[in-house]
Amino acid sequence: MINFDGECFISLKTVPEELLGYLDSLPLLTHHIITVKGKIPFLEAHYFSMMAHLRRFRVEIPMNYTLNFFQEEVGQLFKLESNKEEFQKVTLKFYRTHYPTPVTPVTSICFLIQINDLSMLVEDLNLTLYKDNYVYAGEFSNLYQTNESLRKLGQVFAYENGFGASLLLNDHKRLAESTHGVVFLFQKDEIRTPALSEGPVNSVFRDELIEFLSKKNTTEVIETEIPVFGIQQAQEMFLISAEYGWIQVNQFRKKVFEKKASAMIRQEFLKYLKNQL
Repeated sequence: MINFDGECFISLKTVPEELLGYLDSLPLLTHHIITVKGKIPFLEAHYFSMMAHLRRFRVEIPMNYTLNFFQEEVGQLFKLESNKEEFQKVTLKFYRTHYPTPVTPVTSICFLIQINDLSMLVEDLNLTLYKDNYVYAGEFSNLYQTNESLRKLGQVFAYENGFGASLLLNDHKRLAESTHGVVFLFQKDEIRTPALSEGPVNSVFRDELIEFLSKKNTTEVIETEIPVFGIQQAQEMFLISAEYGWIQVNQFRKKVFEKKASAMIRQEFLKYLKNQL
């Protein structure tokens, strides 16, 4: 099911041609949300994140784009969905309704909402390193759509070479992220993840997991620079994103990772996630 600017359709094939024209351009903003039983955890955080990012693109944000409005628009789709898994992914994409001109430099926008099933556990993924292109860390590198093409290239590279996903480096040759989400490395009593200045996608999922881990007295979360050799020094490794869910990494190069502590963190976080409804 698809909600296109407030009107629901069974699929893109049923969307009127005049609306499909908006999809010819790349979306201004792509925002993924994990839902639990049709409800949105951290609803306010998602809403304020979307609005803050839209303001950076200098567009006219309609007055009706309130928190309650988007909650109702997503709710419309869930009412029409026949397949209701416990965890699902809601994707919101925002498009300009026309290109900027000297007369109208600030454009209006429209939105597209889709719902898909989401697995909150993908196990035993083997990773490779994609080095043909780099994430150029900067103000816009933390937005999902900025490096979307690069992540797709890295994904193709991984699949062509028999791997499940690729790690991506920034222009300083340090770890930025992966094709399937933010990277977390577990070593003894600390968890390391690339700092936002290193170029990873900044998401509500990432922020909430870091906050959750920081509240645990047994675990210190460090957002830092991570060289490639630092990856193989970790005991465990997992990836997270609202697009792919929670991914448990099995191997990178000759390093085979453990899974026990990561599995426990995942179980505790999912319980925490459900309690936010």
